[in-house]
Amino acid sequence: MKNWWMSKTVWLNVLAGLVAIVQALQGQPWINPEIQVFILAVLNALVRLLTNTAITGTPAAKAVTGKPGAKKK
Repeated sequence: MKNWWMSKTVWLNVLAGLVAIVQALQGQPWINPEIQVFILAVLNALVRLLTNTAITGTPAAKAVTGKPGAKKK
């Protein structure tokens, strides 16, 4: 188990959200929005293929430990 802030998937999606906010404030996208969604989907899939550790506080963590959010030792 790992803490949420150690998750590559979480940080990738935080970055994507920040990019979306900046583009909205500028009034126009940097590249086609459909292409952005495709790129994010591919990156998410790649990151998930590279990782296999659940973050604490998730249903997956509860299934492994039997306790919500518990860390397995």
